[in-house]
Order: sequence, then structure tokens, then C-alpha cells
Amino acid sequence: MTQSLPPKNLVLYADDDPDDIELVSEAFSIYSRSIELLTFRDGIEMLSYIESINPFQAAPCLFIIDINMPRLNGKETLRRLRSLEEFSEVPAVLFTTSTLPWDESFARNFNAGFVTKPLHTNQVHQIIDQIIDHCSDEVKKLIRRRKGNSDN
Repeated sequence: MTQSLPPKNLVLYADDDPDDIELVSEAFSIYSRSIELLTFRDGIEMLSYIESINPFQAAPCLFIIDINMPRLNGKETLRRLRSLEEFSEVPAVLFTTSTLPWDESFARNFNAGFVTKPLHTNQVHQIIDQIIDHCSDEVKKLIRRRKGNSDN
């Protein structure tokens, strides 16, 4: 009898900075048994992907969105996500270099977390744990239970 693996949780991350994408991707690699991280260069790419999801594909369990991106910034991306009924309640985090109170307030107004990007690369794993805290309890439990059991 073949035992199938549980489906991975899908996390979508939009950021125009290749270094930040690399850091976050590396930090998420410890969760590779339970999370599939898809990255996008901006909000337009992320929204295009979301609009192409069919009912048979895994739905995202978390959106991570940089605020400062070309073409479509993170705030407008979040605003548009929240207008899509099927994704309006999916946890989201604005992940940014900003420490401005009005950016944090904007995130709260759109039911999103607000996490400031780390200044040092050694802080990235702590930041990823903060981001994962925005997932549903069920997803957090599954992710953390399987942490460290990566296929890498």
C-alpha cells in the first residue's frame, strides 16, 4: 500500500528585491516538507497567478507582500487581494523595511500582519517564525510539527 504525502501549504511571496527573495526562500527551506513557497517580482505577477488558480489546485494559506515594489506596490496588491472574495480571509503579511506607523495601520485596516524586514541576515529565521504566526492555527501546527524534517 502506498502512503501519499500530505499536501503542502502554499505561501505566495511578492518582492522586487532578489536578495530578499533569496533570504526568505532560504529561511523557508527548513519548512520544505510542509510549505511550498512561490515567489513573484511584484504584485501584478502575484495577482495574475492568483486569478489563474483553479479549484483543483492548492489555495494559498499565506500571502507575504513587500510594500515598495514597482508596477503595483504592496498596499495596492493587498487592497486587490482583499477584494477577491475567495482570498479575502487568507492571512497576509506586509513585509517591509518601513517602520512608519501609518503603514502598520494600513496593514491592520486590511486584516494583515506587519513585519519589518531584518537588518541582519541572522535575524531572518526569527522573522519567518513571526510571519508563520499569521497562518491559521491548523497550518501553524502542521508546519511546526514538520519543521526540520526537510527533504533537502
